[in-house]
Amino acid sequence: MRHATLFTGIGGFDLAAEWMGWENIFQCEIDPWCQKLLKQNFPTVQHRYGNIKETDFKQWAGEVDVLTGGFPCQPYSTAGKRLGKEDERHLWPEYLRAIREIRPRWVVGENVRGLTNWNGGVVFDEVQADLEAEDYEVLPFLLPAAGVNAPHRRDRIWIVAHANGEPREPGIERGRE
Repeated sequence: MRHATLFTGIGGFDLAAEWMGWENIFQCEIDPWCQKLLKQNFPTVQHRYGNIKETDFKQWAGEVDVLTGGFPCQPYSTAGKRLGKEDERHLWPEYLRAIREIRPRWVVGENVRGLTNWNGGVVFDEVQADLEAEDYEVLPFLLPAAGVNAPHRRDRIWIVAHANGEPREPGIERGRE
């Protein structure tokens, strides 16, 4: 399996992929400290990108089996101001653009529980609707960290999506094929 990450952070998804024997083909992380750590801990990853807003992923069309990423949670977190779409860190649209360009077979997204109820759940609903419009079957899971023996309750929403049938060509909108 060929795996790639957006909003890579310190590489949690990449580490899990390595444990499963998957090939990590690229990482996209804007933070310089995280970039340094990723280079040190994942030396076999050949392609690294910084700002997702400045990255063209079209070269990866049809090359990624699993695309993962924990898109920024600050816009929805109860620990923050909960500015949602008005927050410059609302980067779901960039994640969706990358999905459209790459057309992975699987997408796994992670975020805070606050995504499910910010503004009545509008962004949570949009994420699912956007993926479904791109012809993915979507299944969200709400899992507490305590569910995997962490000593605290820290709920996370996991959004797992699988491409229905054969992936469409990048850039072709549904109904225009």
